[in-house]
Amino acid sequence: ALVIVGNEALAVSGDGKATCHVVVPDQETGEMMSAPLPTTWKHPVPVEEVLDFPVPATAPHLEALEEHVDTDFVVADDIAQAISEPVRSNDDQKQKSSEDETLPTVPQIKIVASGNERGMRLQPIVDKVVELSGSDLPKVLYIGTASFDRTDKFLRQTEAFREMGCEIKRLDVSEKDTVPTMEVMKEMVVEWAEVIMCSGGNTLHALLRWKEVGLDLLMKEASLKGKGVVLCGGSAGAGCWFSSLHTDSLRPDNTKNKEHVKNELSEEELADWDYTKISALGFVDAMCVPHFDATGTNGMKRSEHAEEMLKKDPSTLAIGVENNAALVIVGNEALAVSGDGKATCHVVVPDQETGEMMSAPLPTTWKHPVPVEEVLDFPVPATAPHLEALEEHVDTDFVVADDIAQAISEPVRSNDDQKQKSSEDETLPTVPQIKIVASGNERGMRLQPIVDKVVELSGSDLPKVLYIGTASFDRTDKFLRQTEAFREMGCEIKRLDVSEKDTVPTMEVMKEMVVEWAEVIMCSGGNTLHALLRWKEVGLDLLMKEASLKGKGVVLCGGSAGAGCWFSSLHTDSLRPDNTKNKEHVKNELSEEELADWDYTKISALGFVDAMCVPHFDATGTNGMKRSEHAEEMLKKDPSTLAIGVENNAALVIVGN
Repeated sequence: ALVIVGNEALAVSGDGKATCHVVVPDQETGEMMSAPLPTTWKHPVPVEEVLDFPVPATAPHLEALEEHVDTDFVVADDIAQAISEPVRSNDDQKQKSSEDETLPTVPQIKIVASGNERGMRLQPIVDKVVELSGSDLPKVLYIGTASFDRTDKFLRQTEAFREMGCEIKRLDVSEKDTVPTMEVMKEMVVEWAEVIMCSGGNTLHALLRWKEVGLDLLMKEASLKGKGVVLCGGSAGAGCWFSSLHTDSLRPDNTKNKEHVKNELSEEELADWDYTKISALGFVDAMCVPHFDATGTNGMKRSEHAEEMLKKDPSTLAIGVENNAALVIVGNEALAVSGDGKATCHVVVPDQETGEMMSAPLPTTWKHPVPVEEVLDFPVPATAPHLEALEEHVDTDFVVADDIAQAISEPVRSNDDQKQKSSEDETLPTVPQIKIVASGNERGMRLQPIVDKVVELSGSDLPKVLYIGTASFDRTDKFLRQTEAFREMGCEIKRLDVSEKDTVPTMEVMKEMVVEWAEVIMCSGGNTLHALLRWKEVGLDLLMKEASLKGKGVVLCGGSAGAGCWFSSLHTDSLRPDNTKNKEHVKNELSEEELADWDYTKISALGFVDAMCVPHFDATGTNGMKRSEHAEEMLKKDPSTLAIGVENNAALVIVGN
């Protein structure tokens, strides 16, 4: 049935198959042009559009779209450069400022790039757009050029925001006769919009039209105003914000009225096309690959074709965005959001030595974005030289605090005992006020009873927390997650990065942070053996010992690796194949059997407590072995050692002896 309401219409199928057709004569040839109407529309569209359905778009470049593949559309390369600048700490910024007053300003660019149009209707992605806009009901400007300003696409892609009650305007520039004046466009784009949503569709057509009418420069201007507009969209509306784009713009039915094309061409003709790489607006210096997990009508997997493309041009790196996922960029930080709880984004980079592609999925569990430079570096393994032969260091002696451990283990005497002993020997050993909170897992350091104990021992309502993330390879996502509870309290937090050689501060700076400043030292979970090696190499182990002895003493804490490091020995999974900087890349490369092929081992640690720590005591590893049972077998072989098993979500607290 054809349904007409006022001057709008839509087709309804009674059996799920039947539809309506529009048949019109070609004005030049007199031949009939026919197109079926979709029956998926929820809302009617203007009758004039319905009757125009079989007529192709008239923008002159469409007949020879291939000629524009090499056109340069970049307008925001200066913004992209600022975004990719390394994120500096406050101390670095102050130091840099004194040397050079012209620090690059990182614009508060806000981009939500979804792998498909549907993503812009999925609640987690919609919520992120709204959050970034700073308004409960943001003003949304829809630019549907890539979908040829079709009303059905407009209604579908803005659906979630309409249902929220947002005010929505649309800007039609696909055809020459619909383009407003520059003044009107500027008012809509720069002055009015809080969110600019670009449609999916034919990106090459959209970029050409924006360049022709000056809309590209207006969108750049809008991104820099005040708090900045949110730039978003799915598919073409995601890729347009990057420096380049993996696109299906040359697909024969990627036209205004694809239903007409599908009606006219055979299946073979519809499948006869290839992906291509085109330039885009350039806000993010990478190639975007939307629909990363999809296969095109040409039978080619998007991800595989993009990797082949990158092999030919290894200077480019790529962000693959799966259907129903989105990459979110805020200033020079980014994170992946899953709209359906499964989909994510991928980083694809060439190996500088072999030219082979390295790919890694981004976690979708991050609550806070991390520096873009870290995201783009995600598939690249850590370069610390010892990591290639970590097993060689299993027997390395890392103990620096055995004298403290000995004093801690001294029996606690009564006052009378102390007096008697004092008359015999005036040089009583002093038990240092060691304070350790060792949690079985990282999550423990976010659980209130354990957090409260750390705060209590620090002697401050808002202790100064120094985070040392060496075991997790100084990843910002781990830093943000593991310090979350203390950040939410309002504690001042600094981080000390020593995982890689080029991030290590001077000894003077480290001593000031560790010994003079910190009231709490929190060490991350991760690869303990890597951390202990790096600390020994840079002298951080001795600084932590010094800090533990100063005044009232610093609180030494952490979960998993950050718990075990304080003991004389540790039951560890440091040789687990994915216990690396970017474990997501390793998991992407190895089979389940390879990931399970490893064994626990016992290593030396800093030695504040004379026992073997067994974190995750109640857990089973990816090798199928129960941690507690394996530790007991280990102790049978060496009964001189005793062990402390710390379950997940628990902590052992040590105060003096």
